[in-house]
Amino acid sequence: MKQRGFTLLEVMVALGILAFVVLATHQILDSTTKAKEASDEKIAELNGLQTTFRLMDQDFSQMTKREVRNQSGDIQESYILAGRYTLDSQYDGIGFVRDGWINPINLLPRSELQAVGYRVIDDKLERVYRVYVDQLDNTEPRAQVILDDIEDLKFEFLDDKNEWQEQWQIKALPKAVAVTIQQIEEEPIKRIFLVPGDGKVATPSTQTPGNGQNLGDDS
Repeated sequence: MKQRGFTLLEVMVALGILAFVVLATHQILDSTTKAKEASDEKIAELNGLQTTFRLMDQDFSQMTKREVRNQSGDIQESYILAGRYTLDSQYDGIGFVRDGWINPINLLPRSELQAVGYRVIDDKLERVYRVYVDQLDNTEPRAQVILDDIEDLKFEFLDDKNEWQEQWQIKALPKAVAVTIQQIEEEPIKRIFLVPGDGKVATPSTQTPGNGQNLGDDS
C-alpha cells in the first residue's frame, strides 16, 4: 500500500498555523518583557523615594541650632537657609546643620556636626554636605544624586502657631518641615518631618549687672 504525502494546501495550512503560534508567542514574550521592565522601573523609583525620605528624616530629625560662618566670617541670620534657588537649586533649596555625624572616638579630624542641604541641579535631586560646618574657603560641597527626573521641589515650615510658612527667616528651628517632591509625569508626593524645635526665637536671658546671674536666680 502506497503512503500518500502532504498536499501543497496542507503544507501551507501547517506553515500558517506555525507562523501564528510563533507570532503569538513572540507577542506574549514581548509583553512580558515590557511589563517586567516597567515593574523594575517602578520598583527602582519607589526605592529611590524611600532612600530619599530616609535620608531626609535622618537629617531633619537631627537639625541643630548652629550658626554658620561664610567665607567673609559673617554669621548667617538664620539656622536654616531656605528659599527659591537656594544653593543654586532649580527650585527650592535648603541648607542647615545637623548633629549626630558619627565620628568614633574622634578618629577623624572633624566634629559630629555636618552642614547638609538639598537642591535640584539638571533635574536631579542632590544631597550636598561639607566636611566642615563653616565655609571658610572656596571648597565646593560634596554632592550625592539621590533622585532623578525632578520637576519641582518645595519646602514648608511649621511655626509655633501650627501654621505652615513658605519662607523661614527667623533664628529658630521650626516644629516640622514639609517636603513636596514632584517627578516628571508623576503626581507630587508630600512628606512631613519632625524637627527638634518649637518655632520660637529664643529670648536672651536678662543678667544682673556685675554678677552675671539671671534675674530671679537664687543660686
